[in-house]
Amino acid sequence: MSDFTVDENPQKTRNKGMSTVLLAVVGIVTLLFIAGVVSSIIISLSAKREMNGHMDEMNRYMKKMDSYMGEQESVSASTLTTLQDYITKQEEEKNPETKEDFVKIAGEYEIRPTTEISDAYKSGDTSALDDKQKETLDMAKAALAEMNITDSMTDYEKEKAVYDWMTTSLQQDRGALVVIPRTQEDCDNPYGVLKYHNAVCVGYATTFRMFMHMLGIECMVVHNMERWHTWDLVKLDGDWYITNIYDDAGSNSYAHFNMMDTMYEQSWDHDFFPAATSLRYNMAYQNKKEVAGIYDLADALRAAMNDKLSMVMIGFEQEITEADAPIASAIASSVDEMLMNNDFQDMPYYLMDYRWVQDPDDGRYIYSVQMGRYNSEENDRNELTEEQRQMIQDRVAQAFEGLTPSWERY
Repeated sequence: MSDFTVDENPQKTRNKGMSTVLLAVVGIVTLLFIAGVVSSIIISLSAKREMNGHMDEMNRYMKKMDSYMGEQESVSASTLTTLQDYITKQEEEKNPETKEDFVKIAGEYEIRPTTEISDAYKSGDTSALDDKQKETLDMAKAALAEMNITDSMTDYEKEKAVYDWMTTSLQQDRGALVVIPRTQEDCDNPYGVLKYHNAVCVGYATTFRMFMHMLGIECMVVHNMERWHTWDLVKLDGDWYITNIYDDAGSNSYAHFNMMDTMYEQSWDHDFFPAATSLRYNMAYQNKKEVAGIYDLADALRAAMNDKLSMVMIGFEQEITEADAPIASAIASSVDEMLMNNDFQDMPYYLMDYRWVQDPDDGRYIYSVQMGRYNSEENDRNELTEEQRQMIQDRVAQAFEGLTPSWERY
């Protein structure tokens, strides 16, 4: 008989092989599970030791604090007050509450009240003023005398007189360094504005408000949400208007004179400051131009530029629809591009702003356009001498000598 035998049941043999494989798989899975449990235990013990280390360190720190406090007989009331003030200040900085005064602009300039000066002007009693406030009041009185303001004027006429004086008399800081005051001293308050004729926006806004209060006209200083710019809200015949002396200083253009909220590109707390929703005393609205249709907008803009207007509002006889809105924007954009590309003499360099506004009286739509500075005005480029221009040209050529134009590469 042969030593080699054949299993009479092959299926049984296969089943035994499968069982062996399954047992091996189960064994491997079990080993992996046990390894994972052991690893978790080791990590937990390590984390616990680390936490215990932190707790020990904290306990040592608390013991030191207890020891230190035990050495102190008492904490003074002034120390507690200082600490409370510090905590309050930190909370205010985290969640600033909107207010009109005592607001820092650009982290450096502060909006401060001037009611003591305006009240002293109206009462005639200056006993509560310090020397600096008295000098400010004297300068303000002299300025009002130059404005020729009389009691018979309306509030609007008084406001316009102040605007005209401030935008024409306070214009020394012009030119390339217009944003840099010639002296930083008091450039954010009426004293510096009236004494040095130079200011940042905070100085213009607080000075205008002071004049309004002296004349018995309600006025507020507004700041934007980012706290880098300020302007005024003035109340005339029950309606509020936005006026920004700073942006019009030196031009007397009325471009930012008595505007509605929807005309001003800034963000501010509309819940705190009253809404400006009237155009009655806006200069451009008072001189509104009427044209027949939307395609007459280009001719209306040219006519406004011929009159050297800084701002114009254009009404239309036809009813304006949604389809007309992009046509007006395309016309204004085309005019703007033409101005910038051609540098026409006696024309604006560009269109500063153009938008639709709704007439609060009849609900019809008006196109509002602000012009940029006119080419006929004095500018820095024309102030250069021929020698300076030649020197600039030579130095630029020298600095960029050796560069290869793209057309010479091939």
